[in-house]
Amino acid sequence: MLKTGNSRPTGGTTGQEGLVAIITLGTAGVMTFLAMPVIAAALVNVMGASERDVGLFSTVQLITLSCGCLLSTFLPRGQFRRFGIAALAVMIVCDLLCLTQPSWTMLLVLRGIGGAAGGVAVSQATAAMARTRNAERSFGLFLALQTILSIVCVYAMPPIIARFGFAAAYGVLLAFDLIAMLLVLTRLKAISPTAVHQMMPGNDMAGWLRSAGVLISILCFFTGVGALWTFLAILGQGIGLDGSQIALVLSISKLIAFGASFLPGIIGSRFGRIPPIVVAAAILIAAVQVFAVADAFTTFVIATAMFSFGWYVIYPFQLGALGQVDHDGRPMLAAAALTGAGLGLGPALTVLGPGGPAGIYMIATLAFLGAGVAAIAALSRTSPPVPAIAQGS
Repeated sequence: MLKTGNSRPTGGTTGQEGLVAIITLGTAGVMTFLAMPVIAAALVNVMGASERDVGLFSTVQLITLSCGCLLSTFLPRGQFRRFGIAALAVMIVCDLLCLTQPSWTMLLVLRGIGGAAGGVAVSQATAAMARTRNAERSFGLFLALQTILSIVCVYAMPPIIARFGFAAAYGVLLAFDLIAMLLVLTRLKAISPTAVHQMMPGNDMAGWLRSAGVLISILCFFTGVGALWTFLAILGQGIGLDGSQIALVLSISKLIAFGASFLPGIIGSRFGRIPPIVVAAAILIAAVQVFAVADAFTTFVIATAMFSFGWYVIYPFQLGALGQVDHDGRPMLAAAALTGAGLGLGPALTVLGPGGPAGIYMIATLAFLGAGVAAIAALSRTSPPVPAIAQGS
């Protein structure tokens, strides 16, 4: 009998080229989100945009990204290469048109269309990664690449924008989209209808309920992330940290996240999915409590390190768990949309609490607790292995 919470896809045979293409495709889909802090700053400093304009711009990107993820649930299943190429083509056209310095309204339209295409790209890539032999490893590498590129964006894009203007930011995104297109065209293999049926035969009622449980876990998790991450700088300022100290804390969190992203692929094969999810959820809850008592730079760094570690460990296991219980494919495609929903829901829910940091900590604690409980409930029964796609291991 299979270990509870540890059944894995079987049947993939190809090397790493397809996996590299899938990860690059998914990262291309969220590149605008990764570069958002730099783009937002450039909107204000270069374009003279107001806070309202920046908020509208960010909202358009986040909403359309989620809409693109939802759109994927209505597309034929298993056609990762076909829809990945189509999404990248739309993104490339939008980035090219942004280089022409369009009007503000047209810029919003182009970024909205590009955001929807990005949602299709990241959801298709996520669904493909769930069908690889070691899903946690694939998702961990996916997060690691995002971490690297977010750092590159922070340090490389400002000088480019300063020299060539705001539109040059989309030259950077265009270059990455072209690399992703090349990899998908040359490295990602199409999947036959027979293989798609074997890989995703469909869910019975238990499968739908268990998929819903993991989706609730993902929504709870990102609700907690949204509640805490949104106000992280403000919480630091509240205990007397200055701008440089907060920047250092964020840099340390990125390093911790990068290292943690490799752990799921290593420990998943030994411990299954439930124990790491329980431990990661416990670390996240503990991190919130450390934030609550933090009164100096050192304790704030410790809390942030715990938070980043738990974040980059639990999420790959959640996605791997969804790939285990979902034999239909559509819940996995919808998972990416819940990321944006949770990130927006978390800050909104903090106003329902006692207010101030206490409300933030209450929502984050309850959300991380819910993420762990929902995942355990969904994985408490064994399920048969799902065939893997021949796109990496």
